[in-house]
Amino acid sequence: MPILKSSRGFTLVELMITVAVLAFGIVSIYEALFISMDTYGFYASYLDTQDWFDQEILEIQDQLTQKGSLETKNLSGRIVRGRRTFDWSVMISPVDEDLGLYKIDATLSWKQGSRNASVSRAAYLLSPHLKEYNEENFV
Repeated sequence: MPILKSSRGFTLVELMITVAVLAFGIVSIYEALFISMDTYGFYASYLDTQDWFDQEILEIQDQLTQKGSLETKNLSGRIVRGRRTFDWSVMISPVDEDLGLYKIDATLSWKQGSRNASVSRAAYLLSPHLKEYNEENFV
């Protein structure tokens, strides 16, 4: 009596290949998820820092308006916003003191997961009396 081939199940090799492909797919999905979460966290912190930069530059502009000039100085400190602690530094340097032109370099840094993140911003401030002088001459 001839033996008929019955349909067999999957071989061990086929199952191992299937498990390996699925594992690779799952690892890739988790990797993409963690990268996107890290990126989201950085940009959420980045957006949270922008109003601090604006406020700091406005305060320095007010000092320049009141005094007419600024001292060259480096300032630094630490602020807490929400659950995150930021280290900041501001450097004020004259570009042309006679004209009342100053450069402001501000930097905020914080711990983002296992790495350090930072954002820098530069601005140029012009003394108000020079603005009025230029506006009168060009009208």
